[in-house]
Amino acid sequence: MKKNTFATTIDHLKKKIVDGEWEPGSRIPTLQQISKDMEVSVTTVREALRALESQGIVSIEHGRGMYVRNDPLLLEDPAANLKELGDISLVKLLEARLLIEPELAALSARRASHAQVKELRELADTMVLQMEDGGPFLETDLAFHRLIAESAEHPVLQRMLESIYPLLAEGRKQTNTLPHMRTKASSYHILIAIAIEERHEEQARQLMHFHIQDMLEALKK
Repeated sequence: MKKNTFATTIDHLKKKIVDGEWEPGSRIPTLQQISKDMEVSVTTVREALRALESQGIVSIEHGRGMYVRNDPLLLEDPAANLKELGDISLVKLLEARLLIEPELAALSARRASHAQVKELRELADTMVLQMEDGGPFLETDLAFHRLIAESAEHPVLQRMLESIYPLLAEGRKQTNTLPHMRTKASSYHILIAIAIEERHEEQARQLMHFHIQDMLEALKK
């Protein structure tokens, strides 16, 4: 996902709330409607709203819709705690991901809904096609990992991953420039999606571990 497009979408959605267009407690329009109005992809809108949910600004209730929280934390800086840590190296970021994401993948294999499993496979297949066409795929890459976190249904681990999301997006831009890493990443995504679809928890855990470890080792060389 292009950082500017993603950041602009978040800012646009926040402005609607700050300006009172979307009042506290009100229902937010559908992803498709927002996508059409802003002329950005549905995936970009979905990821932006998930980011706002992690900041305590909106509430996404599956089966009911999306709502502005009654007490939106609009003045809270979600990256404030990260800023206190100073510069975080990509190696440290990957080490953190290594502690969190394999377990999320295993939980996803156990708990993901049929619709989530289908979407994971579609995202993995889309990334392969985007690579073959030479087009951008960062948006798809990030959406894949965030859907795994969501489908794991473990709010604590999901919030831990969400807390480093600003760094995660930037880190993926860097790791995707490593030799052969894009091809390897798309292959891992297919295998992880299949493991989750087949409900192989340990296999999903190991594949996610190898996926992140592979990036870590390439970065250290």
